[in-house]
Amino acid sequence: MLEEAFQKQFADRVDVVVDYLWGQSAERLIIAGAKAGKDAVPIRFVHVGSVSAPDITLPSAALRSSAIELMGSGIGSIPVDRLVKSIDDLMQATVPGGLKIATKTFPLSAVEETWPTAGNIPRPVFLVS
Repeated sequence: MLEEAFQKQFADRVDVVVDYLWGQSAERLIIAGAKAGKDAVPIRFVHVGSVSAPDITLPSAALRSSAIELMGSGIGSIPVDRLVKSIDDLMQATVPGGLKIATKTFPLSAVEETWPTAGNIPRPVFLVS
């Protein structure tokens, strides 16, 4: 049932899957993508985390009979100098791009009363003076 639902989603063209869970959900997504993707474009499956489980069991046919690209994302997946340059490029683009993060400043002395309600306000920034 779940696999059929995934296949339906892939039929609408999925190019990238970013997976933070791994485990059984990753197994089912990859199998569904392989079945749905035989006539479709390659699907890039990016493994980021393993909240559900550290390992998967994957039939080899899921990769042999599809255009799925498995890759990881995290420390070590790209050279550190490229990662630092990408972060610098992003930071340099924030001002010209008009990107802003909603924040509200508080004195550090207000951390005890502010922290419990932090989810209800813009990102709190505590100032040390």
